[in-house]
Amino acid sequence: MSAETGSPEIIQFGPFKANLRTKELTKNGTRLRLPGQSFHVLRILLERQGDLVTREELQQALWPAETFVDFDHGLNATVNRLREVLGDSAESPKLIETLPRRGYRFIGTIVETQLRDTHPSDTQSAQAQAALSVDELEDKPAAKPVISLRGVAALAAICAALAGSLWLRSIPSPPRVVGYKQLTRDRQLKNANPCGAPYELATDGSRVFFSEPSSSVKQVSAGGGDAISVSVPFPCFRIFDISPDKTELLGEAQDGNEFDQPLWILSTSGGLARRLGGLSGHSGAWSPDGRRIAYATGNSAVGPDTLYSAAKDGTDVRKLLEIKSGHADPIRWSPDGKVLRLFVVDKFSTTSLYEVGVNGNNLHAVKLFSNSNRSLLEGNWTSDGNYFLFSVLRDDMTGSDLFALRESHSLFGGRGAKPVQLTTEALSLWSPTPNPNGKQLFAIGGRIRGEVVRYDLKTKRLEPFLSGISGEQLDFSKDGNWVAYVSFPESVLWRSRLDGSERVQLTDRPLTVALPRWSPDGKRIAFSGLLPGETWKAYIVALQGGKPEIVSQTENDQMDPTWSPDGNSLIIGGRFESGTTRISTIDVRTGSVTPISGSDGLFSPRTSPDGRYIVALNSPEETKLTLFDKQTQEWSELMYLANATLSWPSWSSDSKSVVVADNSDLRHLVFYQISITDHKVRRLAAIELPEGLIGNFSGWSEVSPDGSLLLLRDLSIQEIYALDVELP
Repeated sequence: MSAETGSPEIIQFGPFKANLRTKELTKNGTRLRLPGQSFHVLRILLERQGDLVTREELQQALWPAETFVDFDHGLNATVNRLREVLGDSAESPKLIETLPRRGYRFIGTIVETQLRDTHPSDTQSAQAQAALSVDELEDKPAAKPVISLRGVAALAAICAALAGSLWLRSIPSPPRVVGYKQLTRDRQLKNANPCGAPYELATDGSRVFFSEPSSSVKQVSAGGGDAISVSVPFPCFRIFDISPDKTELLGEAQDGNEFDQPLWILSTSGGLARRLGGLSGHSGAWSPDGRRIAYATGNSAVGPDTLYSAAKDGTDVRKLLEIKSGHADPIRWSPDGKVLRLFVVDKFSTTSLYEVGVNGNNLHAVKLFSNSNRSLLEGNWTSDGNYFLFSVLRDDMTGSDLFALRESHSLFGGRGAKPVQLTTEALSLWSPTPNPNGKQLFAIGGRIRGEVVRYDLKTKRLEPFLSGISGEQLDFSKDGNWVAYVSFPESVLWRSRLDGSERVQLTDRPLTVALPRWSPDGKRIAFSGLLPGETWKAYIVALQGGKPEIVSQTENDQMDPTWSPDGNSLIIGGRFESGTTRISTIDVRTGSVTPISGSDGLFSPRTSPDGRYIVALNSPEETKLTLFDKQTQEWSELMYLANATLSWPSWSSDSKSVVVADNSDLRHLVFYQISITDHKVRRLAAIELPEGLIGNFSGWSEVSPDGSLLLLRDLSIQEIYALDVELP
């Protein structure tokens, strides 16, 4: 395109418009969520329509030469995300064609290009004015030197500027990643132990300790190699921290469904374990001198918590303070021994960083970003205390990135110091764990993805469903023509035909979506939605899309909306972690909320197709399935299973039975069917799923309209990485 005609600002292809100035992509006027890297690729392809753009060219455009990234994986993920938003496919491309091992080409038709006007006359005028100024200076005679106060002041200013320049040159360069190495290659999850609980990495410098679904504690050499299981005297051990002398792991031995679990200390050589007195908790940290341990208690995932410290043998327990805003996990003790940092998860599922003195004084928030809604995951100090390394969840929930904060006690730290991003969106990384040598950090890296599969009860075989999309919480319209689902892990609402056609995105970030349900007439979808800093609300959106509308403004969480047969009301529950849940009815016409008597402590309600019954689970234990009869207005127990994690109840189409899953082991799934008339329980299916079940609320499963079972199989890839870093 010539300079006289201007550069493109908006490019339209089919129903899509790409605004190159604002970096926004719309479809039929609706804004689509597209990460920055993917939009950059789209722009390059559009501007070179029909031409091959090589992988090397895209690599250079997306990532500077010094950037740490797995280029092949990062580029593939970026293009795949672009195709997903455009509804395109690599197998049958209509817009983006792949030339194997070479690159990509845009093959769609550009129907309109709007230009950004330039003003060459202005540029020429400016150039002429600059030339004139130079000529005028050249024509003037040289002035005689005169010593004056003004000259002295100018000389002083020059000296001050020179001194400032020299001082600025002494400021160290920002921290950065200069290289990396993948340590493990077993393609197993690294963020959960056999009981499904999250954990922390730990290192003694020569080894990295972590968990996998197959083993509570594993280790890999800091140089890479095979992952080896460490002997543990209990089935599930969750790592909190490693002792300063690097010989012991602090953690909890999980036993039952209680949030707080017994605290133990495990030898890094394996086998030897000792109970930490009679203490229980859900997070903890060693003091830098190894004499004391800080830990948090509070049997709820939304708090409040109480923070304690104790001697390393479990004696001399001291209460430090109460944390009313949420629960603390993890906890980090500063290398100088003066403060504790707490990652506090509030009732909105947002994690913020707090700091408190080791005696429990001066609790305050650590503001890392101007955008307070950014959710942190976890972090660690470097051994010298000069940097705090942490991971941050991306806004679209597709992954996380690593950041470094220079601390105030270092020469160039202070309150003005801002976090520096160490890694890009090409590879998701979390759990940064510094090597004591100060030159390396370890982290978990990979991608989170699932695959919807169908389990046939007759053939006992699994097969992809809906082309194996990475989605969950599927719900089908009553006429069988439509399916609504939530994309995983983005938590965005979509709907399509059963064959995958007419696929439409109905919501956008930052609204997090869960549990969609079709209205009886098939024209609306109810769902639970969460905006940053707010509670879960029940929303309704039309089949054809549009702005989702909140049904009722209340302070309590509104989860699991299910329709009444007449479409005039919704049955809702609460958030199971809160421990104060109950079942209520919302009138969709007026927004009025009416609690159902006797439902305190229950969640996950499901209304029977005939409208007579409601089933719900007990919170937070998830061991009991209860039944409410609207005719008698009474609750009764349908099923009780000790040590179970009952999840995702589903009604049969004739309202005569309920199917519920036991998610206590996400690799060995058991489904039960309970008769409504006589409350008899039979084991419907046992499914071996080596990859494990995954979903935003533990693992997702559901009964399809034909009676088969739908599951979200975990296809995530997670490995341990070593990152070489410069932390000046």
